[in-house]
Amino acid sequence: MANTFHVELITPERHLLSAEAVHVRAPGSAGDFGVLANHSPMVAGLGPGRLQIDFPSHKEEFAIGGGYFTVDSNKVIILAETCLRKNEIDLEAARRDKQDAQRRMDAAVTTGDRDEARLAYNRANALIRVAEHKLD
Repeated sequence: MANTFHVELITPERHLLSAEAVHVRAPGSAGDFGVLANHSPMVAGLGPGRLQIDFPSHKEEFAIGGGYFTVDSNKVIILAETCLRKNEIDLEAARRDKQDAQRRMDAAVTTGDRDEARLAYNRANALIRVAEHKLD
């Protein structure tokens, strides 16, 4: 049996998870990364994307909208701005949100408006990717 470590997954609205895991793959702001037991301490920023947690008996996927990830003493804490389990995602709504965000990016006049629309686009795209992804 693989070594495990403790994972906490928290958003401003709810505490989604407190469990033992064998691997976590997260969408870092500089690219995806993975963590196993006995990982060195670290802090990383998270971008919108697919979070996968491998438990001893199964895998689970989440769509997160950014946040922070810490590792210390075999404990991972994920503070996500937004987070949905794969089975909570409304795929059609996410597709509509992505199209709306694309229109907002195309029509943006200011850099701030464009950045806000790009973040909404990336969050909607993360929801779509997780909803359509097949776990192995």
